[in-house]
Amino acid sequence: MPPVPWMKYSQRHIASRAPMTQARPSLPGSENMVSSAHGLASGETLTQISAKLALTSANLFTFTDKAEMLTELRTAIRKEMMEVQRDLMALETRVEELETDRLMTMQSQQEADTATARQGSVLLELRQQVEDLDNRGGLNNIGIRGLPKTSMKSLLEMLTSLIA
Repeated sequence: MPPVPWMKYSQRHIASRAPMTQARPSLPGSENMVSSAHGLASGETLTQISAKLALTSANLFTFTDKAEMLTELRTAIRKEMMEVQRDLMALETRVEELETDRLMTMQSQQEADTATARQGSVLLELRQQVEDLDNRGGLNNIGIRGLPKTSMKSLLEMLTSLIA
């Protein structure tokens, strides 16, 4: 936890003030014990109470002390707010970069999906053409009875010899 500026000031201020240790001269009979009916600790003399009161009043903050503490506190808060604003702006920039990257990735993914779909349709078309060629190739085969399949002659020579 960061130090609180006014605490540092108050500790410094209280330490620099000299406590009032001199009490008024006691009157004859004033050294009598104070009764506990007044809410004071029994056994304390008026001199002791006066010394405690003087010490307490010396440690109280004045208006100037409070104004200085408030100024220090405002300065510390402003500094923290500026740091938070800087961090927020850095985060905002980072989020914008990430959103831009995300959009670019989505666009490239859509382009890849479109290309894959096109390739799938081209592949299907090629398969159909190969199948069609296989079917047509079987239709062009002509079987001639009586002609051995192991004959190495050209088709033209075989046909001329048969017709002639």
